[in-house]
Amino acid sequence: MGLGLAWLVAATALLVAQPTLLSLPHPHPQVVALTHAWVLGFFVTVACGAVYQLAPVALGTTLCNERHGWWHFGLHAVGVPGMVYSFWRWDLRLLGHFGFAVALGIVLFAVNTWRTVRHSGRRGTVAWSLTLAAGWLMTTVLVGLLLAANRYWNFIPIDPVALLRAHAHLGLVGFFFTLLQGVGFQLVPMFTLGEVRDWRLANLGLGLSQAGLLALAPALVWHFAPLGLLAALAITAGMICSGVGLRRALATRKKRALDPGTRSFLRGGVGVCAAAIAGVVLVSPGSPWGSAPGGFGAMVYAILGLAAGLLPCIAGMMCKIVPFLTWMRAYGPRVGRGPTPSAGALTHPRIERWGLALQGIAVAPLLVGAWTLSEPWLQVGAWLLAVGVALFVTDMLGVLKHLWAVPALAPATKPGGAR
Repeated sequence: MGLGLAWLVAATALLVAQPTLLSLPHPHPQVVALTHAWVLGFFVTVACGAVYQLAPVALGTTLCNERHGWWHFGLHAVGVPGMVYSFWRWDLRLLGHFGFAVALGIVLFAVNTWRTVRHSGRRGTVAWSLTLAAGWLMTTVLVGLLLAANRYWNFIPIDPVALLRAHAHLGLVGFFFTLLQGVGFQLVPMFTLGEVRDWRLANLGLGLSQAGLLALAPALVWHFAPLGLLAALAITAGMICSGVGLRRALATRKKRALDPGTRSFLRGGVGVCAAAIAGVVLVSPGSPWGSAPGGFGAMVYAILGLAAGLLPCIAGMMCKIVPFLTWMRAYGPRVGRGPTPSAGALTHPRIERWGLALQGIAVAPLLVGAWTLSEPWLQVGAWLLAVGVALFVTDMLGVLKHLWAVPALAPATKPGGAR
């Protein structure tokens, strides 16, 4: 989580420094570098950290191999900045070295997740979601290595832009959306004191998204628009099913008022569905929308998926998980021995609320700027996002300081006042 926060600051700073990157074609090397700073640096880092925490809780077991988790962390911490730098300078040889380090870490993560699920003996939507998401993430990074090798040696006779699009969707739909379709049914009921009484919609949603992705990837590679449309419709239907199922779980909640983190997570789900609908339009046969800069195209679709979808989901999830983890580490051992605050008391709700709100508001000018190729709109959006991120990070650091600023327990007092 701490490494993810560092990447959130770095990725936002990169966007503020060069907001016009969002007006360039999406295969541009520096656009690819910015995308990996956000996706691989922030989103994947935080999501993997969340899996290490949530998988044992959701499955009622312990993490299979904590040492492999630390190896993954080290490889990821070294490999991702090297990859971003290599993309920015377009040094394919260097990219291969750092990409291999990241891929090795992700393989350790995937195997660790699979073994944890297997040892738990659990089966169901959440277990399948964790298993499938880990597999898709490993597939995504291995395909990414293959693409980097192909750009260097040029041995695959297929349009590299089409391969890049398939690679992106393997990660976004395969890892993130699959993970959210399972973890959402664990997190939201847990933090709202609700329950999932019927898993059929959750199972149907997960199944549709998996079937859709299996068809979407080859459709994008070989430009088969009819299959791409059917696949996109299946993925969108799967997300809607999951959304309806989650809404029914919310209706059972005992905690009626929703905190900022939960609201942000749910708002991100709406953004993900909006991006899916935009994707349906883009892959429709005969669609006039293309991948050239400006207008309704790939960059607008990406902003919807990342800034309006994944960012509020991941940030909202962190607002719940980081205080919980911090409380368990700092105050858990003190229970029954001294005064302890609640996990929710570690945050600053007003700062949290404004940080998440400004991140959401920033999406509109970023969309307008990417659509109209307007640098002023892109600058406004980037700075609004930066202020929102600054407030969010301030809130998270305020939570994390409790790891080091816990007051010492007073010595136990014996009857009669003697120490």
